[in-house]
Amino acid sequence: MAHASRLVHNNTKHTLARISRKALLASAIAVASQASLVQAAGYGINEQSASYLGTGFAGRASNAVDASISASNPAAISMLEGKQIAVGTDYIMDGGEFEGSYTGPGGTISGKTKKFQSGTLVPFGYFTMPVNDKLSFGLASYAPYGIELDYKNNWAGKYFGDKTSVKVVNLQGTLAYKFTDDVSVGFGLVGSYVKGELTQKSWLPAPVPVQADAIVEGDDTTIGWNIGATWNVTEATTLGLAYHSKLEFELKGDFKIENASPAVAPNQKLDASLKITMPEKVLASVTHKIDDRWTVMSDVTWTRWSRFEQFHVVTTSPNVYSYVPMNWKNTWAFSLGTSYQYNDELLLRAGYMFDESPVTDKTRTVRSPDSDRNWFTLGANYKLSESMDIDFAYAYVKLKKSKIDEDKHNKDGSVNAPYGRLVGEYNNSSHIIGVQLNYVF
Repeated sequence: MAHASRLVHNNTKHTLARISRKALLASAIAVASQASLVQAAGYGINEQSASYLGTGFAGRASNAVDASISASNPAAISMLEGKQIAVGTDYIMDGGEFEGSYTGPGGTISGKTKKFQSGTLVPFGYFTMPVNDKLSFGLASYAPYGIELDYKNNWAGKYFGDKTSVKVVNLQGTLAYKFTDDVSVGFGLVGSYVKGELTQKSWLPAPVPVQADAIVEGDDTTIGWNIGATWNVTEATTLGLAYHSKLEFELKGDFKIENASPAVAPNQKLDASLKITMPEKVLASVTHKIDDRWTVMSDVTWTRWSRFEQFHVVTTSPNVYSYVPMNWKNTWAFSLGTSYQYNDELLLRAGYMFDESPVTDKTRTVRSPDSDRNWFTLGANYKLSESMDIDFAYAYVKLKKSKIDEDKHNKDGSVNAPYGRLVGEYNNSSHIIGVQLNYVF
């Protein structure tokens, strides 16, 4: 991706307006095109359960082991026994590595930057209960999207992005209906809230060289939904299918321009908005119980990232706008997992997932340093009592080495060459640990 802009004045006000526009565009990219280094491809988050993390998320729509399955397939809560609570968190450790250089009118900045992905807790909580023999109800809170990036203050790409902090929380109410003992359907109504903070250095080489700190904050809420179905084909095999709707946001907020150098004008603030649509996805899942000890699972997920063709940022000034060509592609994710019942108290898990990225070498930016990734996971469930058990999980995520060649762009798609260019290579990986407590009553 690249930034794009156009201004119509050739004076100091014109200069600061362009700086302001850069700051707003940082907000657009951070909220609309987050690519977490170790979460799901694009800007999604998989870390909504420690139990499914242990199997590389295989079986998350068909293997009803606890209440956290409601985040993936609302129908599956009808397969759970009794009232259940599941609470926990995944911790994404710091990581990330970049080496490259920025070349612009002001010269060249080169170097290597590490650990720009900040350590992040991703909490979640679920409650499910049967209403009667046919109907089940659930409540859930989890994070479907998010990112925490914080590059070094003087890193090579500081004119394209510095800090990116975006947190999205879903609150979901779920109803599932069991047509027979083997077939159920479910519906989830989702309220989603997003909050973001972005910073970067912005500058303009003409008519007067000016650079400043850009700080952006904004939030929004929206409504979405998901549906699902489960089918116990045999006593040993279960199929799951789920659809998650698109989420339409209109992000509104303000941005501040501070510490302009030279100080050609006082700090200023401008209102802005951005309409974005987060794409729909489809999950298909199968779980097969081989015997009393071994179970195998697999999943496939398709996400319609091709919705992200461009973004248009609108401000209260008619002469200030931002245009970002996205051109992302649709993606597939495939996972395989297994569990082994070691004894009455201990269940062991392992899994693998290949997660395709919607970002290519032509569309990668410092705020979306995404690439295809491989997940290798381990997990365990330990039964503390008849009504309580605990899950532990670990994942190592390795992203494919990827190159970046980022420019600013004008609204007509042409390159804004005077701003400069960032080139380099990302070599990203990270570790994730998760813990989850489950209680049945």
